[in-house]
Amino acid sequence: MTKQRLMRAIATVGLGLALAGTPALAVAAPPAARVESPTPVAARDAAPPDAIAQQPSYAAREATNPRAADFKGGGVGIYIGGSTLAVVLVIVLVVVLL
Repeated sequence: MTKQRLMRAIATVGLGLALAGTPALAVAAPPAARVESPTPVAARDAAPPDAIAQQPSYAAREATNPRAADFKGGGVGIYIGGSTLAVVLVIVLVVVLL
């Protein structure tokens, strides 16, 4: 395989990867319709909704779970997404084909 054909193949793969997501970007969502509330804003914000008022406080939720005191932060996680896998696949293919 000549150097020119290799460069053309890499450019084709790169262009294909760049254009792979364009159909999803081309679909535009219609703007959300603004819905006016029948109650005035001041009256609506004066009292909290019942759902929020009935939720237990953070301290009460933490007290119900005894394992919360044993939590040690700082865990390290590695996330490998689809884009990373695609880039690694292209690199491996180029190395194998050379």
